[in-house]
Amino acid sequence: MKKLYILLLISVSVLLSCKKEGDRQRTNYSYQEYPSIIQDRFGRQLILHGLNTSSSAKSHPERLPWIEERHVEREAKEYGFNFVRYLIFWDAIEPQKDVFDEAYLDKVEQRVNWYASRGMYVMLDMHQDLYSLKFGGDGAPEWACRTNGMAPISLPGETPWWLKNIDPAVITCWVNFWAYTDHKDLQDHYILAWKKVMQRFKNNPYVIGYDLMNEPWGGDLIKVFITGEFERNQLSAFYNRMIPQLRTVDNQKHFFFEPTPAPVTFGAPSNLPKISDSRSVTKLGYAPHCYPYDTHEGGGYTASSKQQLKDWERERKKDVALHGGIPLVCGEFGLSPTNAGYEEYLRDVNAMFDRNQWHWTYWSNDRGGWSPFDGDQVLPLAQHLLRVFPHATAGKINTFSFDPATKVFNMNYVNNASVPMPTEIFIPRQLYPGGWKLNISGTSDYTQTFDEATQILKIRATEDNASISVEIVAD
Repeated sequence: MKKLYILLLISVSVLLSCKKEGDRQRTNYSYQEYPSIIQDRFGRQLILHGLNTSSSAKSHPERLPWIEERHVEREAKEYGFNFVRYLIFWDAIEPQKDVFDEAYLDKVEQRVNWYASRGMYVMLDMHQDLYSLKFGGDGAPEWACRTNGMAPISLPGETPWWLKNIDPAVITCWVNFWAYTDHKDLQDHYILAWKKVMQRFKNNPYVIGYDLMNEPWGGDLIKVFITGEFERNQLSAFYNRMIPQLRTVDNQKHFFFEPTPAPVTFGAPSNLPKISDSRSVTKLGYAPHCYPYDTHEGGGYTASSKQQLKDWERERKKDVALHGGIPLVCGEFGLSPTNAGYEEYLRDVNAMFDRNQWHWTYWSNDRGGWSPFDGDQVLPLAQHLLRVFPHATAGKINTFSFDPATKVFNMNYVNNASVPMPTEIFIPRQLYPGGWKLNISGTSDYTQTFDEATQILKIRATEDNASISVEIVAD
C-alpha cells in the first residue's frame, strides 16, 4: 500500500508538471494577432533586416546560392541581420510536369536551417526574371513556356537585361500564363509547386512566410503601363485564386504579394486592388521593390532618384492603407557602390524604412558587385547596412530611428507585460568602439542584460502598457 501511495504521488506530480509546462507553452503561443505587424511565436513585434540569398542561384545548375554556413553566421553575429529572402525556383521544384524534385527541397531545407538555427527568419521567394531560363532569365520550367511557336530574339550585349521583357516569345509566355481560362494548368501547377514547398516548411517557426511571385510581369505592355488592367484584373485574380488554396496547407504564416515591378519600383502608383486573406485574422504582407531609375541603371543618386524615392514612399503608404494597414517588406533595393552618392542613398532609404517601420532585404548577398560581401571579404558597402534596430519588441512600437552620423538610436514602444520574452535590440560593437550608453524612461521597473556574443540588448519591463523610451548613444 505504501508503494502504491508513493507511485500515486509521483504520477500526480508528473501530471501537474506536464500541465504547467503545457500551460507555459500555450502562453508562449497564445497571443493577440495584429494584422498590421509581423510577430514572432511569443507575440513580439519583429523588425526584419537582411539580404537576398542570392542572385547567383538563378544560374546555378542546382538553383542553389553560393553561400556556406559560415557566411550565414557572419550575417547574424557581425551584422545583426535577422532575416533572409531566400530564392527558390519553379523549374527546380517541378522540372517536369507532375514530377517534383524532393532532393532540391532537401538542399533548400538544409540552407534554411542554417538561418533558423541562428534565430534568423526566412521568407521563401518564388523567383522569376524574364519568365524562364529558356529566355536567359529564371523561373518557369521549360514545359511551362508556351510561346505559340515564337523563337526568342537576341539583344545587343550592352542592352539592359530587363528589356528582354519585350521579346515576343517572353510576352507570349506571360500572356498565356495569365490566361487562366485557356491555360488553366499553368497557374494550377504553379500553386501546386507552392503547396509542395509549404508542406515542407509549414512547421518551421523561422520560416516567417512566402513571397508568392517575384516581380510578376503582365506581358501585355498596354495592360501593364497604359490601362492598368493587368494588376486590376489578372494579377489580383491570381492572388485571390491562389491564397485560399495555399491556406489549406499553411494557415499560419504570412503570404507576401508584390505589385508589378515597373513602373512601381520607380515610385509610380500601383493599380493593384485590395487582396484578401481567407484566414480570420489577415496574415498578408505587401512586398514591393524599390529601385529609383538612375540608381538602378548606374547614373547615381541624382535629383531625379531623390524625387522618385519620395514618390515611392508616398505611393507605398497609400498601398499599405488600401490593403488594410498590412506590413510592408521591401524585398529588393540596392545599387552599385560605384554610383555617385550611394552612401547618401542608403542613408535616405534606411531612414525611410525606419520611420515607417518597414522591413527590408537588400539585393543581394553575392560575390562583389552590389553586394556588401565578396565571399569571405567584407566590402565598404556593408558598413552602410549596419544599424542599431529592434529585433523583437515585447509590445507595439510607436517609433524608432537610427542616425548613422551621430550613432544615436531612439525608440518608443508600449510594453506588453504578458509577453514572456524580452525586448531585444541589436547594438553592433563596430559602431561603438568606445562603448555606448543606455537611457530608459517611462518605467523604473525593468532589467537589462547585454549578450556580447550576439550583441543583443535585452530589456524586461514589468509595467503593462507603459510607454517606454529607449535611447542609445556613444559613450
